[in-house]
Amino acid sequence: MKQPLKILSVIDIPWNSGLAAYAFDQARALRSAGHCVIFACPPGSAAMEFARREKFQTHAIPGRRDYFGLPAAVKGLHSLARAEKFNAVCAHTGRAQTMAWLLRLKVPGLPVVRVKADAQPPSLGFTFSAVTKVISASSYIEDLYLAAGLDPSSSALIRQGIALPPFEHPPAPPPWTIGLLGRLDPVKGHKCFLAAAAELLGRGVEAEFHIAGGEANLKYRDLEKYAAGLGITKNVVFHGRVEDTAAFMKNCSIGVIASLGSEAVSRAALEWLACGRPLVATTAGSLPEFTPKAMLVPPGDHMALADKLFALTGAPEKLAYSGGENRARAGNDFSPAGFADATCWLFENLCRTAPPGK
Repeated sequence: MKQPLKILSVIDIPWNSGLAAYAFDQARALRSAGHCVIFACPPGSAAMEFARREKFQTHAIPGRRDYFGLPAAVKGLHSLARAEKFNAVCAHTGRAQTMAWLLRLKVPGLPVVRVKADAQPPSLGFTFSAVTKVISASSYIEDLYLAAGLDPSSSALIRQGIALPPFEHPPAPPPWTIGLLGRLDPVKGHKCFLAAAAELLGRGVEAEFHIAGGEANLKYRDLEKYAAGLGITKNVVFHGRVEDTAAFMKNCSIGVIASLGSEAVSRAALEWLACGRPLVATTAGSLPEFTPKAMLVPPGDHMALADKLFALTGAPEKLAYSGGENRARAGNDFSPAGFADATCWLFENLCRTAPPGK
């Protein structure tokens, strides 16, 4: 039996996000292999809630807006490291990397793993000198690190996995139900999606366009006004924030990700694949890693998006094939077991020769 490892997972953001979801899945994978993960996170954060709900040990650190709490946080982490004798520290944010760098000054030789699963540009600044290995959640992120000068031998690509939900056939048209799931933010391309909807309806396609997601830097009233200006109000359904994303996707014939940028990782793309729905997406960020080239369009090009959707709605057999192909890709290339195996292999090999922290 392998010697169990102790991993300190530092995540200082308060909210739930793709970055946080990756950290949670990583912790589950390590625990499933018999290793111990202790979360260092702010009180009241999504990470603290997750850790307590799933019975991971926790250690409180200041939130990212507490700029003066860093010295005390590092002192507390040092005391924790002496007590627990960690085999590695996992830093999920830039500030967590700074904490790991400061901790490493007190515990020389402690391996530091930088996990990158967000859209912030990677940096190889001075605190990066403490990093032993980088885990990138997408090829897009890994390529940014390599372009910034990261030694390829220090890089690992581990994409997040997803469990396949029970398959349900899409609703029979007409109308076609075309969905976009994502937070309301200009970068997500909602207005481009609505412009493509107007074009598609203008070509005589019977369709409904469904939008779901929490408000961020854009409000539903703004999108409602925009849809009204396009004359398509009766064909657009606004769902607000949905808790059951799989149920939303299963009620759609086709998924769309119309993002203009960002998408360093895309949980929504992975979920569309797992549901077995065709996905038309832009080339922003990591989206080409999920979607065949034939289903990609340039960001902001509503006519290209309308053309793809028009072709799919005109060929139901192609639509069914594309959905099945996507589900198979999710099962083969993004399995939770594959994610867990790659994660555990990396930590076990990294910590094999490293002494535990003192």
